[in-house]
Amino acid sequence: MVLRPLVEPMPAQPAEAVPGPAALRAGVAYWQKLDGHRVLVFTPAGAGGTVLVQTRRGALVQDRWPDLVAAR
Repeated sequence: MVLRPLVEPMPAQPAEAVPGPAALRAGVAYWQKLDGHRVLVFTPAGAGGTVLVQTRRGALVQDRWPDLVAAR
C-alpha cells in the first residue's frame, strides 16, 4: 500500500524557545525532536481501520512498530 499523495513530515528546525499559548491559539504547531526514528502515524477515523506508520522517505513500516498498531 502507498499513501497518495505522499505525506512529507516537516523537517526539524532548531528554536531558542518553545512558542507560547498565543502562538498555539494562532495555529502554530511544534513537537520535540528526539534522536531516533521519525515516522508519521495514521490512525483510522472509526473502529476496525488500519493503522499506518510511514517513514519520512515514504516507506510503510507498521510491521516494525506492533506496539503502535496495537495501541489504536
